[in-house]
Amino acid sequence: MLKFALAGTFVVALAGGACAAETGAAQPQTVLNSEIADLNGPSTGHRVADVKPGEEVTITGDCIANVKSADRLRVMLTPSGDDANRYHVLATEQAIGSAGLNVRVPNLPETTNRDFNVRVFRLGEETPTICNAGIIHVGTPDKHRLG
Repeated sequence: MLKFALAGTFVVALAGGACAAETGAAQPQTVLNSEIADLNGPSTGHRVADVKPGEEVTITGDCIANVKSADRLRVMLTPSGDDANRYHVLATEQAIGSAGLNVRVPNLPETTNRDFNVRVFRLGEETPTICNAGIIHVGTPDKHRLG
């Protein structure tokens, strides 16, 4: 009987630890709402969302509505402000999820500690639809994070 009691206690301890690990690992996800704009339109009026390289962001709104595949969407990050070195970063890891378009923030040295305008391009029509999805601030990567 003592063996069963000890085994039961061990199983309960393992289950509790696994449940705590699952809830502890869950991080709040950043959600950006896109609205139709033009290429040169500023992303004003949006709050700046703090993200880390490698983190996943969900984009919802006008450009994502009724899209069944991420193949028709491109997410481009452009430095905000008056940068002399203008460049664009194309997010390559993206997939349609239940809440919208899930995009992984690129982990590049050029993106660390900078603000970026997030734009979504919806392709497949005569002219692409362009949406502003706000501004993100890409912080420093976690030191102990793999990937």
